[in-house]
Amino acid sequence: RSQPAAFSMAQPRRGYGYAQATGTDVPVFWDVAFRFTRLEAIAFQFWFRDVIGRGVAEFTMPIRTEFGVLDHVCRFLPDSLLPASEDGDTFGYTATIMARAQVIPAEYEGAGALIAGLPDWWTWGELIDAAVTAEMPEA
Repeated sequence: RSQPAAFSMAQPRRGYGYAQATGTDVPVFWDVAFRFTRLEAIAFQFWFRDVIGRGVAEFTMPIRTEFGVLDHVCRFLPDSLLPASEDGDTFGYTATIMARAQVIPAEYEGAGALIAGLPDWWTWGELIDAAVTAEMPEA
């Protein structure tokens, strides 16, 4: 996975350089490899040609991330789908795909500062859950 920076650096003639935000919508790129049986490769070729218009249309693809396997809306980069190998009845392809943005699950939204600042954050969930459940009356 690679992702361009959401900022640029100014390089003044003198003094310390400074960063300037360039936006928050930053695409994410993955170099992927597909391995198919002969029959799966035939289906893939028809999907690529007929369903996503030779790579023009977007498609949804599950991708493994730090948060688990999440669906991303992707598209192939131009001319990136290449046959990688043919080994008997197995066919391989490599490509670069681009997603609109990195997907963060809803349960993590708004928790970035807490996760980044709380040591061993993953162990606190059970403690907080027990405290809230035991101490707060049901609504």
